[in-house]
Amino acid sequence: MPSFVTGLLLLLLAAGPAAAQPQTFRLVDARSGAPLVNAEVTIIGQTGSVRTDADGRFSWTPMPRPPFELLVILADGTLARPLLVETIEGDAVELRLDAAVSEQITVTGAAPNIDASPAAGMASISGRDISVRQPENLIAALENVAGVNQQSEGHAGVPAVRGLAAGRTLILIDGGRVSSERRVGPSATYLDPGVLDGVEIARGPGSVAYGSDAIGGVIAARTKRVEAGAPLTARVLGTVGSGVPEQRLSVEFGRGFGTTGLFAQAHVRNAEDYDSPEGEVFNSGWEDSGFLARTTHLIGSSHLSLGWQSDFARDLERPRNNSDRVRFFYPTDDSHRFTANYRRADAGFLGNLSIDGLIASYTNITDQDTFATSSTPRAVERADVRAKDYQMRAVSERILGTARLMTGLDINGRFGLDALDIYEDYDLSGALIATRQNVSVDGASKRDAGLFAQIDGAVAPVLTVSGGARFDYVTTSNLGGYFGDRSTSNSAFSGFVAASAGPFEGLTFTGQISRGFRDPVLSDRYYRGPTGRGFITGNPDLEPETSVQFDGAVRYTAQRVRVGVNAYHYDIDNLIERYEIDGDDFLFRNRGEAHVKGVELEAQASLPAAIVLEFTGQVMRGETPEDGVSLEGITPATFTALARKLFGTRGFAQARLAWFAEDDEPGPGEREVNGYTRVDLAGGVRLARQFELRAQVRNLFDETYFATQATRAVLAPGRALSVTAVLSY
Repeated sequence: MPSFVTGLLLLLLAAGPAAAQPQTFRLVDARSGAPLVNAEVTIIGQTGSVRTDADGRFSWTPMPRPPFELLVILADGTLARPLLVETIEGDAVELRLDAAVSEQITVTGAAPNIDASPAAGMASISGRDISVRQPENLIAALENVAGVNQQSEGHAGVPAVRGLAAGRTLILIDGGRVSSERRVGPSATYLDPGVLDGVEIARGPGSVAYGSDAIGGVIAARTKRVEAGAPLTARVLGTVGSGVPEQRLSVEFGRGFGTTGLFAQAHVRNAEDYDSPEGEVFNSGWEDSGFLARTTHLIGSSHLSLGWQSDFARDLERPRNNSDRVRFFYPTDDSHRFTANYRRADAGFLGNLSIDGLIASYTNITDQDTFATSSTPRAVERADVRAKDYQMRAVSERILGTARLMTGLDINGRFGLDALDIYEDYDLSGALIATRQNVSVDGASKRDAGLFAQIDGAVAPVLTVSGGARFDYVTTSNLGGYFGDRSTSNSAFSGFVAASAGPFEGLTFTGQISRGFRDPVLSDRYYRGPTGRGFITGNPDLEPETSVQFDGAVRYTAQRVRVGVNAYHYDIDNLIERYEIDGDDFLFRNRGEAHVKGVELEAQASLPAAIVLEFTGQVMRGETPEDGVSLEGITPATFTALARKLFGTRGFAQARLAWFAEDDEPGPGEREVNGYTRVDLAGGVRLARQFELRAQVRNLFDETYFATQATRAVLAPGRALSVTAVLSY
């Protein structure tokens, strides 16, 4: 694969100058005519993004033929309505964008802040959409995205792309990786989606740009910020709910000063045990709080953003069908993250330069509380896990003729991982009689250093080819603890080649073949102790997973319609599997080969009278060919339909239908579940310029269904109503 990619790079450099030269555009506000400065622009259906200069100008390489759509994220983070470009006349085309109209639904085909592969299924969710729906956690914010499904139950549910959980879907917050020692994968459980200004998703292999953990795809969340020179803004938001008892209060403040912008937010949330259609679900409550502070600076053609985010989750409960005997919950799930993002246009021979940095610490405490019986006393097993993370990712993007070359250095890791197993023994009267402590992991660390390059170029007016390659060197070490002194070192190559043809009357076709890898997380190798699902013992001899992935995509773009179909077939070698040996005791092993395949449909239509329709559908399958056993985490066939009506700037109404087929092919640790249909309603009205009232009903018809396919899963929430009041200045 690497030698083939090298040949493709040389072909692009040789063939690129024969194609049309890059086109220059100028983006202006349709109402005022003022240039839209420092706006982030991407072409729907293509990867990458560019920023407008001080006069609103930008260019794109390689330049596609019309028709195509532009997706614009304004300098303040607002996602504007997509702009269709049907013709290009002249050398400098002026594009007029209604910057006052923000997009409120998922925009398919674009993920500006993710360095995705060309055939990835991309989507962008606006902060406005997240604010309207008030999702409980990150996975709930992604419920309208095809190919994204939930792993694990309750508030601790985590998102997985194309069924690839357990560290195969990478999560980023403000460009920084989210790491976790939870077996189901990184969750960002502590995150309140209310702090987000948007989420972007790339479904498909991301190993070239991001290394390990991105075989399935990338989910990139960005928090709110204020642009330099912006006027004073303030907002207070409060939510109360019934059905899923919930209270939320948040306060925001923003202000620009010359070339600097400041933003701060604080929030607190609480939820008691929820009700399913068959009654209260024990051990399903949680509470959390947090704050965010971010500053942005414009320094000539450079843009610098610095942020601190702290989140605190308390008594985050894990509902299971045996919670009346063994209660699993997280007394503490805390995160502290410092992120730095630097962007500079025209940085000499480096071209456009971007740097993302992260320093973070993480604490997770898991309790497995076994209740007393008439003959057996109470017992508590506790895992106290703490670690620190770092990342430095630098990417240079240069134009070579009519080709775009991206090169990068990516260094990330985790250090200071400590895990204590604490056992509390009680007598039959309920009194604590002894506390025992074992060191499971003592100072484990992991480092991944990667170099990568990717090039895109037009070799014909309707044909664009792309290629990328990456080399990683991954090391781990473990000192003491249960497994003693151990270490690993592995090198890995990733790569892809892709070709896009079109558009032909609005149709574009893309095909791609990729190779990726995934190195086990530290706890897969070195941890032994309780988790939210049972007791696990790691395996220091695990080998990294590798993959060969085939992706294809077809997109259609017209004035009021956007349709996309994605198909994929992934072969994964050395599949890392957690398997049950006795009750809730688990071990890890390299199982062998696994196949994952599927098809996804996305369609959006804008109708007269300010009505928007959105449809998604997916079918996926996963199995190990050696024995034909289904993989865990593969979602049954689903279909969703969403309709939204806007009433000028005064209000909106929205209805969503989600249909899930019966799952009759469960994987190990799963059960068959019945199909169901769920209907949600939402609406809002602006009663005054500074006051908005919103209401939402989820599961309108009180449908009964399981939260996941896991054997220990409980029923999902029944009918739930929430009301939100927003006071803004």
